[in-house]
This record gives sequence, C-alpha cells and structure tokens, in this order.
Amino acid sequence: MLFPTSIRSRLLILILAPLSIASFMGIGWQYIKSEQLAEAVFDQKLSIMALAIYRDLLATNGERLSPSTKALFEEASDSQFFYHVRGPDGGFITGYSPPPLRPININISLNSPTVFKASHRGVPVQVVQLKQSAKIDELEGLVLVSVWQDFEQRQKLATHLATQSALTALLLFCTVFLAVFFGISVGLQPLSSVEQAIGARSSSDLRPIRRIVPIEVQHIVQRLNKLFDEVTKEQSSRNRFISNAAHQLRNPIAAIHSLSEVTQNSHNLDEAKKRNNEVIKACRALTRLTEQLLSYERLKNISIQRETIEFDKYIAEILSTYANKVVSSKIKLSFAGNSGKNSLAIDTFLIEQALLNILDNALAHGGKKLKNISVSTRKAGDNIYLSVCNDGEPIPKTSQQQIFERFEQGQNKLDQEQIGTGLGLAILKEICTLHDVGISLSSTNKRTCFKLKFIQ
Repeated sequence: MLFPTSIRSRLLILILAPLSIASFMGIGWQYIKSEQLAEAVFDQKLSIMALAIYRDLLATNGERLSPSTKALFEEASDSQFFYHVRGPDGGFITGYSPPPLRPININISLNSPTVFKASHRGVPVQVVQLKQSAKIDELEGLVLVSVWQDFEQRQKLATHLATQSALTALLLFCTVFLAVFFGISVGLQPLSSVEQAIGARSSSDLRPIRRIVPIEVQHIVQRLNKLFDEVTKEQSSRNRFISNAAHQLRNPIAAIHSLSEVTQNSHNLDEAKKRNNEVIKACRALTRLTEQLLSYERLKNISIQRETIEFDKYIAEILSTYANKVVSSKIKLSFAGNSGKNSLAIDTFLIEQALLNILDNALAHGGKKLKNISVSTRKAGDNIYLSVCNDGEPIPKTSQQQIFERFEQGQNKLDQEQIGTGLGLAILKEICTLHDVGISLSSTNKRTCFKLKFIQ
C-alpha cells in the first residue's frame, strides 16, 4: 500500500511530504543564490580595490600602497588580498610578484574591471584586472592593476547565508509540522468520539448513534444507524420467527407423541389402524409445516431466475395440475385468461408456489361455505393482473393487515377442519417482494379476492 491505513498518518504524509520537498528545494536554491551573492559582493570589492589602488598610485606618483590604505582594504574584504601594478613601460611598480596568469580566452577592456578565475601558487583565486591610462615618473601609458583573493571568505559567506536560510526554513517547517500535527489531532477527535460510541455497542445493544459528528462523516454515521436499525429489526424478526416456529412445531409433535402412545395401547387392530391414520395425518401436517418453514427462510437468501413465458398459458398449466386436489374437496375451480398472448419475465417456480399458496389458503380457511374458486387474468396498460377469488368464509377486517405476517391466520383455528401453517401468505408476500409485484386483498361476506399486479 502507498499510504498507511491511519487517517492521521495519511494526512501528515500528504501535507508534510510536499512541504518537505519544497523546503529542500528552497534550501538548495537559496544556497545557489547565496554563492552567487557572495561572488558578486567580493567581485565588487575587488573591483573597488583595484580602482582605489589605481587612484592611490596616481596620488603618490607610483609609490607603494600606504599601510593604512592596505589595512583598510583588508578590513573591508574580511581577509588578506594581493595586488600587482604594472607601469606604462610594462615594468613592475608595486605589489606582489608575480600576478596570476590570465586565461588566453579573456580580453581586458580599457577603463573597465575584468573578472576571471585563475591559480596563484597552486591556490584557486578570483582576479580583477583594471587597465587605464596614467602618467607616472614622466612616463605616460597604460597601467595594469591586478587584485586577487582566494575563495575561502566567499565560501564562508555563502555557507553563512545558506545556513541562515536553512535554519529559517527548518523553523518554519517545525512550526507547520506542529500546527498540522496538533490540528489533525484536534480535528480527528470527533472520529474518536464516534469510535467510542460504536465500541459501546454490542450484538444486544444496537442503539442509533446520537452524537454530533462532523459533516464529512455524517453519511457514515447515518449509514451505520440504518444498518443498526436493520440488524435490530432482523434480530427481532428472527427471534419472533424462532419462537413462533417452536410454538408451531410443539403442537404437532405433541400430537404425534400422544397418538403414538394411544395407538400402542389400542385394544384391537381396527382401533390401532384408526389411531395410526391420525398419526399419519399429524405427520403430514408436521412435514408441511417444516417445508413451509424452510421455504420461507430460503427466500431470504435467493436471487430469482427469470424466464419469459406466455402468462395465460402458464397459469392454465398450473391450475390443470392442481385441479384434482380442488375437485376432490368438492370445490369448483374456474379460469378466465384475458391477458391475451402477453408474456412476463418471472421465476416460474416461485410464482407457481405463490399461486398454490393462495389456493391452499382458500381450501384451508374457506370453511363449509366455500363452493367456488375462480382465477382470472387481465391486461391494463403496462400491467397484467392475476386475481384469485373464492366464496368462502371472509377474512375479518382486523386480520387483513396482519394476514401476510408469519404464523398469522385469518380464522380461529378451532373453527377449522383443516389447520394451516400460517406461513403460506407470508411466503406469498416474500415472493411478490422479490418480483416487485404488488399484492392487494379484499374480503366481504360474498367474496374474498387476492390480486397480484405484474409490471411488464
């Protein structure tokens, strides 16, 4: 990874790394400018010395440079310097002998100082030469003044200036570092507060976080609160499901256990067979309940597999296989397909299970009043509707809102010859949710209808 996972470390790197690079580049640039400044200052001093020596010799008619003038020059240049003067006849007048040799590619201009680098007795030096007209001892001609000095003081001045700049840059860098470090630490304190709030939560305590947080992390906290709420609801739902499932399973298991004991103590074979049939019936009810429980939970973790089918033909095929069960219950089953040859992309297995659950619900809870079950389809705009109606016992208004919940039934169980599992319509609701299918219920004394709205 290019960056550490710590936000504090990432911010420090992102802010201080460019600042460090800029500081080093600034120090390097300042050192170069310091060298250039030191060279310009000392070159100017040497030029002034050459001109002053020329004027002093004119004033003394070629005599040696006065000790006071030389001391003044050395004090001004902060180090020892050397000079050489050649008279109009080309002979030596005063100074140190011999002067540094001028490179052959450098020409001297009249009345203007010429600066160049050379070597004097094996030591690198900076040289300034000045050529001007003069009259000394009745000789008139060009006088050449040479002044030179080593680079030690130049380097000291350049280093001194660069050191000052580096110290200034270092002070600024340290100031910025401390400001950034403590600024980030203070700025990230709200995150520590959020971390503490999250750390205080547990699997049994998922209360929403109510603390004031920065705008930058508000969406994260909102998302966490939403997840906490969803997990809490899911845990509550799962706990209710387990509790209800245990309650639902207890009754048929207890019935099977009781019937088995009665069968074992039967006085004759006919009574044993009768009790055994009741055991088989209870086992079937238990099997049905178990299958419904597994189906309901399975729907929570599946993705639908859609395929395009002609809807009326598909519904007719389902009803043809279910007809025998309805007929054996002495119920009339009818189908009216009015959606034409329109097709839908659905999970055929799940929609079949949804339709069969509605039909089973009608048989289980329709009561003795139930005589007819009608299924119909119709096309309206971009929607196809599937209606399943029956003339059995109505669903009380007080139960119509909860009937799609798990283990909820619209009728009193004691009034039913057939006891349902209480999961059929809950499974119907889950299947409709997976398909984005709308579901509505209407129930009166004459007719109970479930209507499914499919979007093409």
